Amino acid sequence: MNEIPVLTHATERDIDLLLVEEFAASTLFASTVMKAIGLGGLGFVKASVLHSVRRIYSRREIDISVRVQTGAGDVLLLIENKLDTSEQPRQAESYRAEAEEQAANHHLVRTILVCPKTYSAENPIFSKGFDHVMSYESFAAFFEARVLRETGELAARLGHRARMMRQAIDKQRRGYTQVIHPAKRQFTERYVALAREIAPELVPGPSMLRESAADSVTMIFGPASLPNWAFLPQMRIVHQLREGNANICFYTWGDHFNEMVAMISADLAGTGIRVIPSINKRNAGRAGLMLVRETPKLDHFIDFDAQIDAVRTGILATRDLRDWIASREQTVHRWSNVVPKV
Repeated sequence: MNEIPVLTHATERDIDLLLVEEFAASTLFASTVMKAIGLGGLGFVKASVLHSVRRIYSRREIDISVRVQTGAGDVLLLIENKLDTSEQPRQAESYRAEAEEQAANHHLVRTILVCPKTYSAENPIFSKGFDHVMSYESFAAFFEARVLRETGELAARLGHRARMMRQAIDKQRRGYTQVIHPAKRQFTERYVALAREIAPELVPGPSMLRESAADSVTMIFGPASLPNWAFLPQMRIVHQLREGNANICFYTWGDHFNEMVAMISADLAGTGIRVIPSINKRNAGRAGLMLVRETPKLDHFIDFDAQIDAVRTGILATRDLRDWIASREQTVHRWSNVVPKV
């Protein structure tokens, strides 16, 4: 790969924030959207925008809400942005219900689905639930056309926006593509070598030994790093570089966090370790119970030697967390007795 993308992969939230900034800062952008949905003749005055607006009558969120002042009165645009995620149940109907609730307060209310062309083609029933569909491709073309008319910093900013839209379109079409970053690979190799030297009890996991995506910021150690006592659930020990912590997760034990927290907190008193619950979204919502110890935050795109003291501190903190558990079989067994046996 000759060029590393600015973003390792585009997400819906990236596009959300791009659109929000355009509505907030560019009258040309907002008026162009109004023209695209057939409301250009109302006479554009100005626009104001809100992101993730929670509805009053349900827990559904509107991705982007834009209030446009026109010569005829206020127009409310309710915008749903879809890159590649599936529709939520009755999501289009929810936007329609919100539009009906807001109709009395505005001259017009319109619902808009913003998505790549292939998304609307693959989801025709969902798309028809909105008043209008605007494609990522149309926004990319808008930015690209402006680049040709502008110069300097503004042209560079518009070019960046166009590339972001094209990158999102490509992600939707091809799916997630892992981006390998040379600096990230070199950092991981040095990290593994140092961990083997100063904390051999921590066994590097498979993801630490192979090429991993540039946006992967967690060192996941192998199961052999932890005890294998019969009463334990599945467990994982990691060093989270960007968040700045080492943690051990006891899978499913978080379902009983309220019953366990007082006992575990007492056992952890004075250790610098805290206990928190964590939802596992990939395991039917089951909650894990995490023991967490703070570490220095690290950036795997920055030179390893410039951070080596912080790296060493983080590895040793992870090892100490592991050692604390490994030396307290009776204590952890007492915790496990709170969990119903299946």
